[in-house]
Amino acid sequence: MAAESFPKGSAESASNVIKVESREDLIFILSEASTLEHMVMCEYLFAVFSLKRTESDGLTSDQLQIVRKWEEIVTKVAIQEMLHLALVNNMLVSIGSAPYFQHPNFPQPSKYFSPNIKLALIPFSEQALRYFLYLERPEGMSIGGVPGYEVLGDLSPAELKAGIVPQLQYFSTIGYLYRGIERGFADLVNKHGEEGVFIGANKTQATESEFGWPELIAVTNLASAMKAIEGIVENGEGARGKWENAHFGMFLEVFKEFMEMKKSDPDFNPTKPVVAAYSRPPTGGVDNVPVIFDLFTSKVADLFNASYGAAIQCLSRFYVHDKTYPDELQLLANTAVGLMVNVIKPLGIALTTLPIGPRLPGLTAGPSFELQHREYVLPYREQAFMILQERLTQLSEYCAGLAGEAASADLTQQFKAVEGSLLQLAKSLSI
Repeated sequence: MAAESFPKGSAESASNVIKVESREDLIFILSEASTLEHMVMCEYLFAVFSLKRTESDGLTSDQLQIVRKWEEIVTKVAIQEMLHLALVNNMLVSIGSAPYFQHPNFPQPSKYFSPNIKLALIPFSEQALRYFLYLERPEGMSIGGVPGYEVLGDLSPAELKAGIVPQLQYFSTIGYLYRGIERGFADLVNKHGEEGVFIGANKTQATESEFGWPELIAVTNLASAMKAIEGIVENGEGARGKWENAHFGMFLEVFKEFMEMKKSDPDFNPTKPVVAAYSRPPTGGVDNVPVIFDLFTSKVADLFNASYGAAIQCLSRFYVHDKTYPDELQLLANTAVGLMVNVIKPLGIALTTLPIGPRLPGLTAGPSFELQHREYVLPYREQAFMILQERLTQLSEYCAGLAGEAASADLTQQFKAVEGSLLQLAKSLSI
């Protein structure tokens, strides 16, 4: 299926891009890019967690094989979004900023996102795939058929006025956002010179040596900033329109196969009855979201969010850690990755099998990726490791309690495995 077979939306304007006129503007829009990459990553992980996994879920072995393929593809895209998040934070650090891993609660956009960027946690479905294609669409391509995500026109001249504080600015695609950042870096270097712009170039940044991605480069000058931006754009929508092997093309392959499966079998459903749900009513202006009333499910959701927050703490500390302690940097990286793979993933999958409660019968709880507090960076080296170790030990003890409360032997085994991973990670943080 070609991309052009989608219903067309209104035309998009290449002039509809962000403006960066100062370091403050660049820090602001890079922080927004970090928020966007972070939230999109969560969306893709939610879709992965929502997929059925066994024949007892009502799928044949052949159907499960195809669903596993889709899971691998969407997981690969989510991992690349993690790479993008790291690259954006390298750019932030390079110009003298702190890292930024905060995001607002779902389902809502960040205050300064364009109105056509609406982020929500959606189970794997035709709607979700159309939405992912909309998010990853290449520059100049408009896609309709996604209700509530219509493409906007240009900002009015009044809204485009320059100012001393960062302004609301629309970007119709993620590619346009990064082209604006690209121009912002170039303009600032023309104004202040490379040494005047990249004042944080010698600070700690994430690289291949810690995280294993060859594309994860330190940003130290204009050339490396341009290379980082180009890598993000090429991953997402392709190199200047060559989208076949980029995120857009990968999602298009899944969408085509999904629609063919539905055509041959209208009852085919690869997704659990999952909705993103909170263990308590969220703060921050999020209204009308499902709240979990099953006590055990609520506890699992809390453990998921607490573990997710701990991973973010490790990453935030990584970027401010003294680079003269490379073993400790690797330890922070390993802990963050270990939490993602051995704690957050199995907890997210387990959560999607658990009931929300009697008020929403038949529905299971998907992770909300809720941040329980405003992000803070642990400022002191030795104390940071002590605090992280204390937190992971606390989480392992909490998980042990869940293992004792679980209603099935299978769940008990899953929670015991997570408990062991948390305890092992906690012990590794001794320095």
